[in-house]
Amino acid sequence: MNYKHAIVKTEGPVATLFCNGCGVEISQSTKHEDRQHFCIMCMSGNCKTKFKAELPGDHKFKDTTSKTCA
Repeated sequence: MNYKHAIVKTEGPVATLFCNGCGVEISQSTKHEDRQHFCIMCMSGNCKTKFKAELPGDHKFKDTTSKTCA
């Protein structure tokens, strides 16, 4: 499935959803709703994590490791 708003990386049947604000992995499933998704820390305005992966679509992911909000 092509996502216009959600940041999703698909590997086989698993689609990993990332935060639109910081790039932290939010969930893994077979499909996700195509809207912007944010982690709890971004929603609170206290997220210090920087985007370490480029957005899919125009660019390819360079960093595929899981990140956590600090």
